[in-house]
Amino acid sequence: MANLLKKSMCIFSATKKRKLFCLLIVFYFAALIFAANDAWLYKTPVVKVTEAHTVKERTAEAARGKKDVYYKQVLHGVVLNGKWKSSSIILRNEYSSSGVLNQKYRKGDNILASVNGHSQTGDIQGLKRDVHLTALIGILSILLIFLTEKKGILTICTLVVNLGIFAVGLSKFLKGDDILKLCNIMSVMFAVGTLLLLNGFNKKSLAAIISTLCVLAAIMGIFDIVTANTEAMDYSTMEYLGSLDNPDDLFRAEVMLAGLGAIMDVAVTISAALGEIVQKNSQVTFLQLFWSGREIGYDIMGTMMNVLLFVFGCGLIPTFLIRMNNDVRFLTIVRLHIPYEICRFLIESIGIVLAIPISILIASLFMKFRLQVGGKK
Repeated sequence: MANLLKKSMCIFSATKKRKLFCLLIVFYFAALIFAANDAWLYKTPVVKVTEAHTVKERTAEAARGKKDVYYKQVLHGVVLNGKWKSSSIILRNEYSSSGVLNQKYRKGDNILASVNGHSQTGDIQGLKRDVHLTALIGILSILLIFLTEKKGILTICTLVVNLGIFAVGLSKFLKGDDILKLCNIMSVMFAVGTLLLLNGFNKKSLAAIISTLCVLAAIMGIFDIVTANTEAMDYSTMEYLGSLDNPDDLFRAEVMLAGLGAIMDVAVTISAALGEIVQKNSQVTFLQLFWSGREIGYDIMGTMMNVLLFVFGCGLIPTFLIRMNNDVRFLTIVRLHIPYEICRFLIESIGIVLAIPISILIASLFMKFRLQVGGKK
C-alpha cells in the first residue's frame, strides 16, 4: 500500500511538472508575441522595414587590400507608433562588413528612428531588440524552473531583487549621493538578500553572510593600502567620467562589487559542504571539520580564479585589439594602459584565497556551536 501511494505521488508530481512546463511554454510565446507588437509602448518612433536595397561600395582602404568592405542601404518602411503612425518612410544606412560601428538591416526588422514625416525621411538610432532579450530571458527562466524547480524560482527572484537594488543605487548616485556609501549599503544588501533568499534563514546562510562581509572588508583594506602606498594608477576609460570629482571612489566601488559574487560563491560552497558533513556525522570534531573544509576550498579555488581571469581577459579584448591595430605593442598596453585592471584582478583573486580559511573557520564554529546546543537539548 505504501509503495502504491508513493508511486501515485510520483506520477502526480510528473504530471504536475508537465502541466507547469506547458504553461511556461504558452506564457513564453505569448511574451514573444507581445514584445513583437509593443511599439505603442515606445516614445521613440518604431519603423518596420518593408524593403531593403543594398549597394556594395569598395573604398580606397578596401582597394589597398584592407578586409573591410562598405555598403549603402536604402530602407523603405512603415512607422508603427507616434504622430506619424502608418506613414511610409525612407531611411538610409551605411555599414561595413566588420559591423564594428554599424550594422546591416533586413526586411522585417523593427528600427528605432527619428522621423520627419513631412519629408518622409528619418535617421536610424538602432535596432529594436526587446524581442531578442525576451527570448533569452524566457529560455533562461524556463530552464531554471524546469530543471531546478524551487531553487530556480528563488534564483529568478534574487536576480530581480538585485537588479532592483542596482537600479535604486544608480538612480541615487545620479542624484548626487556618495558612491562609496551607496556601494557599502548595496554590498551588504546583495550578500544578505541573495544568500537568505536562496538558502533560507539558517546557520549555513548566516555563516556565509558573515564570511562574505569579512572577506570583502579584508580585500578593500588591502586595496586601500596598495593605492595609498603606490603611485596613482592609470584608470581605464577615464575620458568617459566627465566632471566626476573623485574618480578613485568610483573605481574603489567597482572593486568592491566585482569581487562580491566570487566571494559569495566560495563562502556558500564551504558553508553548505560543512553543514552536510555535520548532518551526516554529528560526531565529527572541529579539527576534522576544518581540514575537510580546507580540502573543499582547495578544489574550488583554482576554478574560481580562472573564472575571474576569463572575465578579466574578455573585457580587455577590445582594448587590446584597438591599440594593437594602431601599432601599440602588447607589453606597452600591459605596462601603461591596464595596470588598474591587473590590480583589480589580483585583489579579487586574493579575496577568493582569503575566503577559504575565513569561511572554513566561521562555518566550523557555527556548525560546532549547533552541535553543542543540540547536545544540551
